[in-house]
Amino acid sequence: MKKKLSIAVLSMFGMFLGMLCTLPLVGQESAPKPVGQLVLFADTAVFADPANPENCTLRNRFKAGDYVGFRLYAVDGGTNQPEESAQVVVHISFGGKTYDLPALYRAVPHKNEKGMNMPIRPGMWTAKWAVPQDAPTGIVHYSATASDKYGRTAEWTAKGGQPSWVTIVQ
Repeated sequence: MKKKLSIAVLSMFGMFLGMLCTLPLVGQESAPKPVGQLVLFADTAVFADPANPENCTLRNRFKAGDYVGFRLYAVDGGTNQPEESAQVVVHISFGGKTYDLPALYRAVPHKNEKGMNMPIRPGMWTAKWAVPQDAPTGIVHYSATASDKYGRTAEWTAKGGQPSWVTIVQ
């Protein structure tokens, strides 16, 4: 009787180990690699105090002290769904230097610089740049790049030439 019980226990333990070996490890992806390209697109808007009626208005003309808001979207071209693993960065060329602004993925809670909760915006990344007080008038060149957990990359620049670029006015 003891021998049969030992064999049963060992058999059960063997089956348990067999099932355990087939489970994915923690952090291991079970989803297949996507077949579409990573697509990135963006626009610029006024990022002001929420009480300001100009807040979130699409614009590309800004004055010194204004906040330029970059609203970006990284999409899996195979599914047309936001690629939530994307890391998005805005690159601004201004005053002979290039500034890299990491964008926040807005589908998760964030707080603004005043400690207030920011609205949740699924599928959107945002970055904010303050136009320096001593900024000369003229064109500001900018672009954005994205990369995801699958190794895909995407680049974006404003289309349409000079009228589409951020312009500093008096």
